[in-house]
Amino acid sequence: MINCREATQITLQAEDRSMPLAERLTLRLHHRICGNCRRFARQVQLMRQASARWRQYTQE
Repeated sequence: MINCREATQITLQAEDRSMPLAERLTLRLHHRICGNCRRFARQVQLMRQASARWRQYTQE
């Protein structure tokens, strides 16, 4: 089982590299248990989406 610090690190690195199946499952299990890390992952996803939209907006 990973701790919150490791889960945060994996969440931030997920965009830059592909995660092996075991790592994805471990992170998913941690998110089932830890609401704070689950919330952090949602916030990171929201920021990535907002950034992508901003890039589209500025390129027009």
